[in-house]
Amino acid sequence: MTNISPKTNSKEELKGKKILYIVTQSKWGGAQKYVIDLAQYFSKDNEVHVAYGEEKNKDPKFLKTLEKLNIKSIAIPYLIRKIDLGKDYLGLMEILKIYNEGKYDLVHINSSKASLLGSLAGRMYAANVMNTKLRSIYTAHGFVFNEPLSKFKKKLYKFSEKISTAIQDIVITVSEADKQSAIDNEITYKEKIFTVHNGIDLDNQNFYDRDTALEKLALDKNKKYFGTIAGFYKTKGHEYLIEAVKLLKEDKSPILDQYQWVLIGDGPELNNIKEQIKNNDLDKYFKLLGSKNDASKYLKAFEAFVLPSVKEGLPYAILEAGLAKIKIIASKVGGIPEIIEDKKTGLLTTPANPLSLAEAIKKITSHDNIEMVEENYKNIKENFNLQQTLKKTKDIYQKLF
Repeated sequence: MTNISPKTNSKEELKGKKILYIVTQSKWGGAQKYVIDLAQYFSKDNEVHVAYGEEKNKDPKFLKTLEKLNIKSIAIPYLIRKIDLGKDYLGLMEILKIYNEGKYDLVHINSSKASLLGSLAGRMYAANVMNTKLRSIYTAHGFVFNEPLSKFKKKLYKFSEKISTAIQDIVITVSEADKQSAIDNEITYKEKIFTVHNGIDLDNQNFYDRDTALEKLALDKNKKYFGTIAGFYKTKGHEYLIEAVKLLKEDKSPILDQYQWVLIGDGPELNNIKEQIKNNDLDKYFKLLGSKNDASKYLKAFEAFVLPSVKEGLPYAILEAGLAKIKIIASKVGGIPEIIEDKKTGLLTTPANPLSLAEAIKKITSHDNIEMVEENYKNIKENFNLQQTLKKTKDIYQKLF
């Protein structure tokens, strides 16, 4: 393991390096946006490559963005999200081959599967004393063991994280909540782990105005909408939002006469959510619009943004909604409370609790909440700027050189 110097070196010392980013999949999401932001920034003074798994489900947006930035992308065909010991071994060998061919100075790994395989490959690479020194950093975009899983799976993922972080030089979490979770679960020791909040580029956020957004989404301008932009995964909690609307229907809430719920995204749980909506006779209250490129552009179509997750790191969607100046309802999980202060910059709900969601929906429709929206906008501009994220990350990189 590399000794971490307490001093930050000068900017000039992080030039001319070879840096590799690894992410388990290219399907666009928070980890992919994070990788693109860092790769673009550090490619100005260094040679940067990006390696990605799940090649059969590669995302054209991710790859085209890298191509536009003139950053080399490398496929890792056997790196997949699911546990498959045979493919995992082959993925490990693929990553080792990339290390051997690339002779990188620094590898920055993202997501837990890539973390384990990338770290083991790094240890194998280091066993050859002729190889260049490879420094490793891992960013945890929310730990898998914090998801609703069986005890066995939780133990398995904790064990995996402990192995990989023992090999890595530095661990980054995107929220203080995840940092504390790692320390509490003895994943790594506190001197090795740093929190760097996600940040967004304040100068490049382009939102359609309300009328344009509604028109492009083919939505009725005489209706009001709650919006959710999130992949259809269990962790995103769509099922609890459906149950919350069911509760409003059972209560004969007048909210249902004025509002509909728009869900943007795709993913493995999509068909289950469609079936849940149909089985509860809620079709007329929901519009599922599929995946949209640059989905954040449509945020002003919504009166409020809802994120009913049961597990999060620090979601970009919340930051984008805040900059779009729309009201926010979100679960009190992960790093969300580090962005949203309940009743001051948004409303926080109990995770996996439809009643809590329904009450928040009632509350947010009963007031204009202008002060809350403006306070959140100010908070995000001051505390979640991409430039802050990049500077803190550079400072961490420089600790290793």
